[in-house]
Amino acid sequence: MESAGTGTPPAKIELTQAERHLEKALTATGIRQGSGKSAPVLVTEGLKIPDPTARHWAAFDAVRNLRSSGRPVRLLERAYGALARQSGLQGLARTLRQEWPDMDIACWSLAAPASKLDLAGALASGLGDAVLTPEGALEQVIEAERPALSGAEPYAPGVWLVSGGARGVTSDCVLALAERLGGGTFLLAGRSPVSPWPESIAETDDLKTLRLSLINDAKARGEKPKPKEVDALARAALAGREIRATLAGLEALGARAEYLQLDLGNAEAVAATLAEAQGRHGAITGLVHGAGVLADGLAETKTREEVERVFAPKVEGFLSLLAALDHAALKHVGLFSSASAVFGNPGQSDYAMANAWLGRAARQLAEDLPEASVKAFCWGPWNGGMVDAALAAHFRTRGIALIERADGAAIFADHLLYGARPDVELLVGDDW
Repeated sequence: MESAGTGTPPAKIELTQAERHLEKALTATGIRQGSGKSAPVLVTEGLKIPDPTARHWAAFDAVRNLRSSGRPVRLLERAYGALARQSGLQGLARTLRQEWPDMDIACWSLAAPASKLDLAGALASGLGDAVLTPEGALEQVIEAERPALSGAEPYAPGVWLVSGGARGVTSDCVLALAERLGGGTFLLAGRSPVSPWPESIAETDDLKTLRLSLINDAKARGEKPKPKEVDALARAALAGREIRATLAGLEALGARAEYLQLDLGNAEAVAATLAEAQGRHGAITGLVHGAGVLADGLAETKTREEVERVFAPKVEGFLSLLAALDHAALKHVGLFSSASAVFGNPGQSDYAMANAWLGRAARQLAEDLPEASVKAFCWGPWNGGMVDAALAAHFRTRGIALIERADGAAIFADHLLYGARPDVELLVGDDW
């Protein structure tokens, strides 16, 4: 047997008797049927590895090690079962097909345990992206819907928890929600402290202007400021200013607002902080998960640390939030996903995986909470937020329009509150 990856403990899935010849070759990092360079390799994400980040890294590393093999690669992902067991390998396959156009790579979603599926038949068929069901294979198509409104009335304002909600485009969406609800309680969770504005410095939204002001102020006092320290102070001041502005905006709309400084990567701190907050405000009835970071780079040079950095808030942080909440109390769940999960995007293999996982998790959560409105918004690029000037120019050269902040906020609030219940993954923006 050839190992498709390195350093990952083996993990097996059940096979039928007819497929027993594959069992010896099945590991967390891949299987190979037959011999010769044309034999396809099946790569799993380690279906029995409990940690989502570790599972996805195992698959990513395995595929990269197969880059020079010349063999077709089929990624196996779970599309059923517990929330934490969901997968984002579709996003990986869609991205790598663009980064490595000479490699035959596709994703197979397992809609049932492997013991009920004809894996051997699928291997012999030459299938591309597909969903494997006990009845046979179905072509895998883009699942995200275009937004549609149902006109249903929203629930009472309630208590909302918003990760990443005090800054960036998420804050715009929160303000739009509060405006439509006519109030409510909003608990905004973020890592940044509410830093004060530097004394004797004129307020501004521009980072470069603030850095220059801080440097000139320091020199006027006879100091020699270090650029790194000035940049950190400027960014902290702008973050604090933005947080205060969001809180003030919510209160102006008749809502109660509180900022929770919280690291989503610390599950114990998340549980303790949210328990205290719910003791003050009551059970959380609305969850908006807008936290996320980028670590862009081509798959050939992607490190495990970068993958972990991207998965920490988007995937692990979401699971920490859910673990600290009473699911029965949730009436609305709005998740910030990305069109990169739907179409793939060169340089964002980890981000596409994390957001594809989030979309799959949203579908499972919608099944688990049939009375709640669960939406994963697969955003195209916004004109702001994580999209800086260089990234905006990149999208424009590809003919992809940017989503204006006011428009995106209106789409988010309207469809989370009034959207058709069966539409879970919503594609917002141009096709890529």
